Amino acid sequence: MRAVPKHVEGVERVVRAFGYWPSFHDANLRDIHHDESGKGAVTFTLGAFEMTREVEERVWNGVVGQYFILTKHHDVCFRFDDVAEVVLPKHGDILDVLEVGNERDEDGRFLVVLESSIGLPHEGYGASFRARSGAVLDVIATSPEAT
Repeated sequence: MRAVPKHVEGVERVVRAFGYWPSFHDANLRDIHHDESGKGAVTFTLGAFEMTREVEERVWNGVVGQYFILTKHHDVCFRFDDVAEVVLPKHGDILDVLEVGNERDEDGRFLVVLESSIGLPHEGYGASFRARSGAVLDVIATSPEAT
């Protein structure tokens, strides 16, 4: 079980949707934006779900296979403010993990890392930045079973 980020407001919305704070493994990183006006902000949406241990047989691209059943599909929208050291992906991305640090540096910022599962930072994948505050803006169910 992952630690719930202590510097991010609204985390209870994610915990309510999933029953815990997820790693966001295999989440689709969408709509990431760095607003450089004022003190700067990074916003993004993660298309997240829970992978169960159950499998089902399906046909994909003409091949029959066993696939894990995915549940709890949600779009989770984040905003982090007063950001520094911003590195954004150059490509669409699928996450390995979302890491939100619980320790602040000497400037009062905590580290946020969106680690890619498909490429390395020097290849234009993944994202990282330091922020003074963060918030879960919205958690939107994207499948009927998620409501």
